[in-house]
Amino acid sequence: MIDPVHDFQLLSRYHAIIERIRRDTHSRLVVISRPQKGAQKPGRGVGVFPSSFNPVTRGHMAMLQRAAQIKAFEEMLLVLDTQAMDKEIFGATLVDRLLMLQLLFEDHPRFSVGVSNRGLFLTKAQILMELYPRGTDMTFIVGYDTLARVFDPKYYEDREGALDRLFACCTFMVANRGDYGRKAVQQLTASAENRRFQHKVHFFEIPNHLAQISSTQVRHRVMKGKSLVGLVPQQVREFIAKVKLYQPNTEIGSGGQRVNLYDLRTQVFRRLYARYSEGRGAIDIGKIVDEVVEGMRGGRSLGKLLDTILDSVPVVKGERSGRTPKGGIDNTGVS
Repeated sequence: MIDPVHDFQLLSRYHAIIERIRRDTHSRLVVISRPQKGAQKPGRGVGVFPSSFNPVTRGHMAMLQRAAQIKAFEEMLLVLDTQAMDKEIFGATLVDRLLMLQLLFEDHPRFSVGVSNRGLFLTKAQILMELYPRGTDMTFIVGYDTLARVFDPKYYEDREGALDRLFACCTFMVANRGDYGRKAVQQLTASAENRRFQHKVHFFEIPNHLAQISSTQVRHRVMKGKSLVGLVPQQVREFIAKVKLYQPNTEIGSGGQRVNLYDLRTQVFRRLYARYSEGRGAIDIGKIVDEVVEGMRGGRSLGKLLDTILDSVPVVKGERSGRTPKGGIDNTGVS
């Protein structure tokens, strides 16, 4: 059984979905997996948690857990933003971020995972109102910094009209973030231009030490070789360790070749994906990376190793990781 972290079939499936969404010129939000008992009837509550998840932190988890304690959501949808506002794609690939989410939440009965190609909340809300039954109680779960962007006029051509439409169909639950807590949220929503939306914004609090955790902090600690205990869930720590995510370049062999092992894994995947169609057979990317590294220790060049090893990759048809998205892959979205 191939570890899903290294399973070419599974990664290829997610890569195909993400690339299709990213290249679509229309607004898309695709729900990759949904629980059997999701919000299928009108009037049920759906909590929507959009983020770049680079990576998932215990701060994210605390927000989800506390929001679920306050409001009885029928379903909680985690949305990976492929074009998040003011954020470039770096660090973990979108495929790996999606895989992290799936592995982390696959056993939770009320969690769904989706992918969106638009960062604007109004666009997400409009798509979600089409995906879920009429009358669904839609709530975005965000931190203070995200709420500040929601109100920022630089993201709108018609700010007032856009916000009117956004708050007409959903509410916001806003958690403390860093040093910004209840007072900061109250001040933001009490301003003259935001006051009419104040009743649609509800503050909730998570422990301060968790509110201080950021994905940036996690990435920097990995770069410095420091522990992530208490900062990310155990499954995320294991994922980061397995794929060498966020780590600095490593010197391999007596020749002093330096390589980033995560970038090497990504390169192996992309070259395999260009050669083999999705679902062709089972390929363990981790074993290929290990073979390349071993060859580099022997003094062989990276380029020649990749060509030689990938040409001889054994493909075992029918062998799978045993992992499939919960409820299947639901390629739902609206243009």
